Amino acid sequence: MPATNSSADRYRITSVQDLLRFLLICFIWLACIVLAIFFIYRSIINYPETYKVPEFNVTGAQLNRLNYTETNHTLSYNLALNITLTNPNKKIFFKLTDTQVIAYHQNKRFGLVTLMDRQTLFDQNPKSSSDFNNAVIQGWKPMMFEEPMLPNADLYNIDVVIAFREKGGGLSGQVICNLKLPLSFNGTAWNCYKTTKCSKVFYYWGS
Repeated sequence: MPATNSSADRYRITSVQDLLRFLLICFIWLACIVLAIFFIYRSIINYPETYKVPEFNVTGAQLNRLNYTETNHTLSYNLALNITLTNPNKKIFFKLTDTQVIAYHQNKRFGLVTLMDRQTLFDQNPKSSSDFNNAVIQGWKPMMFEEPMLPNADLYNIDVVIAFREKGGGLSGQVICNLKLPLSFNGTAWNCYKTTKCSKVFYYWGS
């Protein structure tokens, strides 16, 4: 009888050890799965954001003067613009510099205004916008046009090119805004009936 009891005890002990070993293995596997899910989740949350380029829009434009003198082939001009810069990124900051707004008519460049010179570094926070109001391109310039300039046209086609440099991402680029504007005679009312989204022309990555 004692020998029989001893054998049964050893069997029960072995069974308990096997059960504990099985439970330990299950716990280890469960812990590994939980850790794997945790690290995958963290990697997705902290995955580096894809860089999105600056966005420019013209929210107001007023063509106060666009006079062309045939005798001496001189263009006199005054164009006022409201421009919005938007950073669409969630985490990435923009550091803009050396930004100019250049105006064209009939594919001829006639004037520009500087929003930021090369010594200026303009910070744009993520998911935010900045307004550059009343950026005026004005002056006069000797130039020749391939087509006659109509002195009293209903609308004038003005192409506005915004050339910029973004130091944070090492990006340089240009965007173009195609405007159709009447001449303003009172010099006060802004042509804000719609926002003109500027399309991408090219981007260049480098220092």
